[in-house]
Amino acid sequence: MLNGYAHQYKHLFTRNLFEIYFLLTFRALGFSLIGIFLPLYLYVELHFPFSSVIYYFIAMTVSFALGSHISLQLITKYGAKHAMIWSYPFLLMGVALTLYLHSYSSLYLLASGLMGLSMGIFWMGFHIDVAVHSHKNTIGKESGMIHFSSILGAIIGPLLGSFIIHYFNFSVLFFTALVMFMISIIPMFFSKDLYVKPSFDFRSLFIKEHIKYFFAYFAQGIRLTVATVSWPIFIFTIFGSYVVLGSYAAFATFSIGILSYFAGSAIDHMKEKGILIRIASPFESMLWIFSAFISTKTGVFLIGLFGGITSLTINVPLLAKTYSRAKKEQIAAFVFFRESSIRVGELTALLFLLFVANLKASFFLAAASSLLYLLF
Repeated sequence: MLNGYAHQYKHLFTRNLFEIYFLLTFRALGFSLIGIFLPLYLYVELHFPFSSVIYYFIAMTVSFALGSHISLQLITKYGAKHAMIWSYPFLLMGVALTLYLHSYSSLYLLASGLMGLSMGIFWMGFHIDVAVHSHKNTIGKESGMIHFSSILGAIIGPLLGSFIIHYFNFSVLFFTALVMFMISIIPMFFSKDLYVKPSFDFRSLFIKEHIKYFFAYFAQGIRLTVATVSWPIFIFTIFGSYVVLGSYAAFATFSIGILSYFAGSAIDHMKEKGILIRIASPFESMLWIFSAFISTKTGVFLIGLFGGITSLTINVPLLAKTYSRAKKEQIAAFVFFRESSIRVGELTALLFLLFVANLKASFFLAAASSLLYLLF
């Protein structure tokens, strides 16, 4: 019986894709261990002013953009996977410095800058590698599996992280994350590399067809920032417990995890993938508005459940559309355009938070930005 279905999943175990899924699972585990707790570590544990927390993430965003540009040069000379591997020393140093901010608080911008630089270098190499190796007929399935691989690690991370904080401390948490990051990169040392010529004319990016992509990525950057910075601090005021917070994050992730792969498979059979994004857009917007009025644990869990579903309905088809579009154009150019557009959205949200200094107001910003998907 199993052999009868094996051909459907054969693509999951090709050497290239297995490396990607393994990498994403352990990398997501490392980031999810610290991700939802990072703003709280700075704001609650280290007693950083709210403005300093925002500056931490601004430095990360700016250095992310710089890392994307540097990555283009590295990919040209050494290959995409070498660039991904070389991003890790910056990541490990950034996480280690963040761990020691209780003793060297003045280095917080350097710590976030190193992490951002690493992510910029890594994701450029990653998306170029996947765009080149993706298959036209299964690009939705592969995008869904990429999303699922990230979620698989992210399900365990918040719950494990909360118990580590509860029974040990943040030092053990960050050290565990460092170990996960080091495990994630192991398959990359045994794989073939990919060389791409990333030279392109910037003017080629400013075409009418790219406008809808810019607004989609811009909205993605805003939503990501609000979900990463504002939302954890906001719901911690409701929960008041790292364990409950970690349980919430694990529940919200698990509730949509298995859907990612099947959603991607369904997308492959759709001629117009953008329709899912447009359908989910108003629901995503309404959920962000409701989030501002949540005051109970049950309400938070419900927002996590339905918010995960709407995000999935947007993110998987958008990623599939991204890889499809990149293959039609100069791959490196379009990936760089995507990363730059997301960073503009992130920076917009962070500057908004810096000047308004109101968590609930940022939810309304995310709600407004979610409506931009209607243009896609």
